[in-house]
Amino acid sequence: MVRHVTMATQAAPFVLLVAAFLVGATTLDLVSRYGGDGLPLLYRISAVWGSRSGPLLMWAAILAVVTWFMAADSDPIPLEVRLMHGWIALLLVLSFLLEPFAGFEGTARGELNPLLQTDLMVIHPPVVFTYYALCLATASVALAGVLRRDQSKDIHAAQLHWARAAFLAGAIGIGLGGLWAYTVLDWGGYWAWDPVETGSLLPWLALLVIIHARARPDAENAFSASPAMGLIAGALAMHATLVTRANGVWASVHAFVADGEGALPQDPYLRVLQIADFSPVGIEISTYLVALVALGGFAVLHLHREQSLSLAERGRASLAETNQGMAIALLVAYAAVGLWIGSTAILAVGLTLMLLLVSGDAEDPPTHWVAGGVILMLFASWAWVAEIPQAVAGMAPFLVTWLISDDEDDLSAFALPFTDESMRTRLARAIPWYGGAVFLLLTWLLLTVEIDGTNLAAHEFYGAPLVGLLAIGLTLYAWGRSIEARRGWMLVAVALVTSIALAALSESISLPGDPHLDITSGITRGALALFLLSWLVFALPPTIQQLLNTANKTLPRLRRDGLRVPSNAARARLLGSHLAHLGILLLLIGHVMTTTLVDRSDPSHLVTLVKGQPIEHRGYELVFTEVEMISSKDDGYDYAIGDGYIGVVIEVREDGERVAELMPGMLRFVSPSGAVTARSEVDRMVGLTGDTIVILDVFQSNELLSSMMVGQTSDVDRVRVTVHHLPGSHLVWTGWVLVMLGGLLALASSRPMGSDDEE
Repeated sequence: MVRHVTMATQAAPFVLLVAAFLVGATTLDLVSRYGGDGLPLLYRISAVWGSRSGPLLMWAAILAVVTWFMAADSDPIPLEVRLMHGWIALLLVLSFLLEPFAGFEGTARGELNPLLQTDLMVIHPPVVFTYYALCLATASVALAGVLRRDQSKDIHAAQLHWARAAFLAGAIGIGLGGLWAYTVLDWGGYWAWDPVETGSLLPWLALLVIIHARARPDAENAFSASPAMGLIAGALAMHATLVTRANGVWASVHAFVADGEGALPQDPYLRVLQIADFSPVGIEISTYLVALVALGGFAVLHLHREQSLSLAERGRASLAETNQGMAIALLVAYAAVGLWIGSTAILAVGLTLMLLLVSGDAEDPPTHWVAGGVILMLFASWAWVAEIPQAVAGMAPFLVTWLISDDEDDLSAFALPFTDESMRTRLARAIPWYGGAVFLLLTWLLLTVEIDGTNLAAHEFYGAPLVGLLAIGLTLYAWGRSIEARRGWMLVAVALVTSIALAALSESISLPGDPHLDITSGITRGALALFLLSWLVFALPPTIQQLLNTANKTLPRLRRDGLRVPSNAARARLLGSHLAHLGILLLLIGHVMTTTLVDRSDPSHLVTLVKGQPIEHRGYELVFTEVEMISSKDDGYDYAIGDGYIGVVIEVREDGERVAELMPGMLRFVSPSGAVTARSEVDRMVGLTGDTIVILDVFQSNELLSSMMVGQTSDVDRVRVTVHHLPGSHLVWTGWVLVMLGGLLALASSRPMGSDDEE
């Protein structure tokens, strides 16, 4: 009974705020500024998270529901449940500092941002905050285990169910955000590495790493770092919220609730500190930063403790114990380089890696911390955070410990995957853990420098080797022992030569998009795309075959016995993972076709159409026929919002025959104050291989809006539109659906406390 009352009490503020928006209680400030009885019912709900405090109350309510499930009938109350109650209390305090139920004292009412007045915005934010809530649940389970000093294997088993749930919610939420961008925003795509998108992706990558913890090659310590990744997933959920709500730090099209002012430092975390004052917004932002640092600190504490226990069990000593002077010198040396570089991210992460390195085995320095430091500095140079001399100087302290060690590595172990099929499979299974962690680090570092604008090309180019590595890993994993080791590596070598050859010949190969444009100095989009597509297509046949084999073995058992049999649950999780593998491959192939190959800022996508004259554009003829205005009072008005629609009618012809009629345009919104705003409405032609998207650019929209206001739309004889042909776009959505189905199957066959037979 107490459990139910507690959940109801914690969710009550959000329920009351939703009710206020539903009934149009304009005596409240938030309802007056963002809602009102003029909005359709569903959009009155989405107006709740158009404010600053509304999303926090929603997050607290969702956390309350998750905590209700976590608590079950436990007596006494577990520590992880008490930690969840702490998160809820924190969010409620922050919410009430922002005064969500303050009375309206102004004279002019506001209006909900037009971009939020869509059906997807009713669904997307609650799913995303469910994702963040489940990330905090994963982190709370990990933190409770760390505080109780539980074994890492037990902590991993306890957090795995919540990590799977968060992974599924994240896949749904991020995908819905991409669908919203694809159908509402006028950039012509579903993903643009916008800071808010990237911030939401980071905890999902951490969850991916947790789910693959068992696949680490070191069976004895396979779960040693999993609790730390659980804590990091929670920290990154806080970081994603910080990115969204810290106005003046990251420039983003998603920053609907930001109300601060821009700051000058080029380091994003220094910007956060600059706007973190004693105002309600400042306290809110400061809280996210403190929570982020605290969870990260506990993650480091756990890794340090695990390392110390391992040294004690083996009777070994750390570098800090055997040579304290050198350990201090290495820490000071790296700190000096970090300060020289001037990035708080590089300084904090590098010092953490160095601390773990000097507290590791003196005779056999932990290779993963050495590699982590070297990769960090390599990525720092890629992300333009550090100059090459600075990056080399930052690598030196890490390499010193490895060079002076007395341990002689057995190099024969590195050759085993080339001669033994089981070792090759073990190597492949480890790629998601290590590759996921490395990709997370790269993506985060790029995010730290994108405070004034996104560099999409950097994400695509620098992430390409890791995407290629993922494709190799999926290929080797799907082969298993079915292909002899030497023959398998010969096939990989052939794929490598083919990928390089195709990249070199890319200018002579017909590709969609903008293959001739440079994505970086000396490398075209076409070359990069063909390099990636070679590996992704190479991985497809074995992955499909593996999925079919698993389905043939699993589905009859599931139909007969369901998930009640433990062995069936394990098989279902395996089937879910193989579904997700195929989904990721298809999604990435579609991504390369629609994003890597397309430069959305290139003027070649701008097409000027003269009324009645066919204009050829990439295989189609486009004919502008008329400007059409539709009033919100007309029977043909298809929108539940807005005060009118103005669009340009364009016939699309192929080989002289009409194949579609498109009408890109804009919705007109008149606020209570009389201000007129517009929202671009894209139109698309869906083909067998992909979509063709037509958009009115912002300047043309303004001209049409002016023509409409003076009643001269009939005089418009030419328009300028943006056209994107996106073959492969269907693969993105097909892959997304398969990833969700795989995640759902894995979650449905999982138990809250985990099990020993999990994949």
